[in-house]
Amino acid sequence: MIKILSLILLFALPLSTKAEWEKLEETPTAVIYIDHERIAKNAQFPTVWMLSDFKEKNKRGVLSTQVLNEFNCEEKERRTIAFTSHKENMAGGKPIFKSLLAGKWHAIAEDSVAFKMMHMACEP
Repeated sequence: MIKILSLILLFALPLSTKAEWEKLEETPTAVIYIDHERIAKNAQFPTVWMLSDFKEKNKRGVLSTQVLNEFNCEEKERRTIAFTSHKENMAGGKPIFKSLLAGKWHAIAEDSVAFKMMHMACEP
């Protein structure tokens, strides 16, 4: 219950002004950022906030998304526990869509952005 309340409070805050986004990787379609200040390593399942800033709008008009990723360090898995999509770059403007429903656990490929985030979250 405390975890759910914490997530709700995180979404109630203006995330774009609180976050200190640092570029992690660039692909042909997006720039991926993480917020080192909000990496939660002290939990059973550490979490990392990620922002995907797209170079072109998708069919729904989305230019950016924020995702709270949770990691199972022992099993090398991740899942999404919170998500927002935005019509403006860098999570600007009101969210188009929000979700606080935890997704399913997925294995992490070694050559992925999620693998880089997992190492940041899981290192002592």
